[in-house]
Amino acid sequence: MKKPNKILNHLKKQIQNEKKNNQIHAKITYIHENKIHVSLKNPTKIPKNTQIITHHIKGIITKNNHKNLEIKLTKPHKFRLHDKIIIKNIQNETITHKLEKIVSQIENNQLNEDNLETLQLLQTQINPEYDTNITYYNHKLNKNQNKAVKKALQTSKFHLIQGPPGCGKTYTIVNLIKQLHKKKKILICSHTHIAVDNVVEKLENIADDDILRIGNKNKISQNNLKYTIDEHIKKTPEYSEIQKYKDKIEDIKSLTNKSSINNDPLIIDNNCESIFSRLFRKLLPTNNKTTNYINEVSYDENSIYELECKISNIENSLNDTIVRNVSIIATTVISASSFLIENVEFDYVIMDEASQVPLYLSLIALLKCEKFILIGDNMQLEPIHNNNTSMYLNKSIFTTLLMLYPDNFTFLNIQYRMNQEICDIASNLYYNGKLKTYDKIANKKISVDNSSIFVDDSPVVFIDTGGVSYNEARINRSCYNKFEAEVILSIIKNLIDNDIKCEDIGVISAYRCQKLYIKKLLEDNGINDVEVDTVYRFQGREKDVVILSFCKSNNGVLSRFESDFISNINQLNVSITRSHYKLIMIGDLDFLTHALNIKKLIYMLGSFNVIHLSDMF
Repeated sequence: MKKPNKILNHLKKQIQNEKKNNQIHAKITYIHENKIHVSLKNPTKIPKNTQIITHHIKGIITKNNHKNLEIKLTKPHKFRLHDKIIIKNIQNETITHKLEKIVSQIENNQLNEDNLETLQLLQTQINPEYDTNITYYNHKLNKNQNKAVKKALQTSKFHLIQGPPGCGKTYTIVNLIKQLHKKKKILICSHTHIAVDNVVEKLENIADDDILRIGNKNKISQNNLKYTIDEHIKKTPEYSEIQKYKDKIEDIKSLTNKSSINNDPLIIDNNCESIFSRLFRKLLPTNNKTTNYINEVSYDENSIYELECKISNIENSLNDTIVRNVSIIATTVISASSFLIENVEFDYVIMDEASQVPLYLSLIALLKCEKFILIGDNMQLEPIHNNNTSMYLNKSIFTTLLMLYPDNFTFLNIQYRMNQEICDIASNLYYNGKLKTYDKIANKKISVDNSSIFVDDSPVVFIDTGGVSYNEARINRSCYNKFEAEVILSIIKNLIDNDIKCEDIGVISAYRCQKLYIKKLLEDNGINDVEVDTVYRFQGREKDVVILSFCKSNNGVLSRFESDFISNINQLNVSITRSHYKLIMIGDLDFLTHALNIKKLIYMLGSFNVIHLSDMF
């Protein structure tokens, strides 16, 4: 099979760019314990809470102020004021290392035939075959959900499932997994831990011993911690032996810490025993007690090392056994090359949120399987743009294959989330009118006893702020609009008066400053449980009532980011499809309708669903 030179060349270029650009040169300007401030020669967009490494010490970005960073280091350091340091993004470093491995495997012919076929079908059209002798039907699934599972079972290589908002894609995935797991080894992966956990939590009819959840425990849902490798190990007969060795280590450490030499202020560094012991004997006069103590510490550390080796050997053996025996392994796409499963080949990879996974990242998981099923929606959020890679590699794996194989996908066409009026907007704008609403949800609305100009039981309303000088204030590259925020506060108070729970209300904005301003305003008014967030963080979430704040008015010029958001059909689609029963949008219509998708949205709403604030003043 031919070498996939197109992908290979793009990957090499990306690796080169990543290595070059994943270095932030900085000078330390302030030190207090494990917190440091650094000054940069050039500004960086590295976000807050990013994990970094500098000179072998890990840390977290706690503040980014254009050309100044605040960093909290995870352990003691020896940095001094005015030291010059290089900061690297740990995740970028990890991804680069994984991509280098893929390039090496391609160049050294270390991939098997299934892996090479995966790479080839990304470059050259190789249509999969479908075994029509395989049948499937579940009366609990609708027609297209059944079709999606059947096609996934029949395919010789891959199948795509397009799941618009509320169409039961997770339910479909779970039913597919239940058909496969008794005979096949499956890797479930996704762009986020939340999406992975969402699938795993619904596998309740599958034995716990048959599922392994890999990832940082702090990011795994409480319900799924029982599937982690540590919990699997606790169920084995060998676990008692591990605990026995760990108890011995603690006993040795405890005894060592209590030892003393005639109350002399002598401290032996347990991490440097052999070198320190020799230096100690040469540099200090020693008596028998000192010599005995040094020998005792040396003996204790050797004992600890031997016990730790025994524990490590047992755990490594158990890890291999557990990974080999489970049929379902679940993790994020990035962690699909975890040391636990680095050399594991799967029968199937099932990738959720595949429309958010760029092609280059998807290879980490897809080069580990015979067949793969991608679930996503090219009309919802796309991968965040990576300046270090090409447009080809940054395009989502879902969109890439959908464009190459337009006949190899199943469209889930019935949604179970939204009132029909809300659904119809998304259906006509983004799905060619093919997205239908389940009968029992079609006419559901919020219950309103105390209606107001802004709040009644109508499913959709647009509040037009044009002509009343509701202009935004700018902060660096972001902005906030206190006038829109006040309207939102008034709406939420009215919703609460109508017994709508705070946790059933969501507020979405494209701008972080607007999000923070609204949250603070609500908190100042004693409202703490309304979720306020940006579009990207709201993907996968849903609320009874959603309020969408566009923030921008006709004051000033649109930045590239602002223009991209207002005209981005994917972000608008996600925003309007988060609500069950009521969608409230707030913005300046004259300004916003410069974007064609907003213009179409307003046309669909009709004049009866638009409130012009200028008519009220």
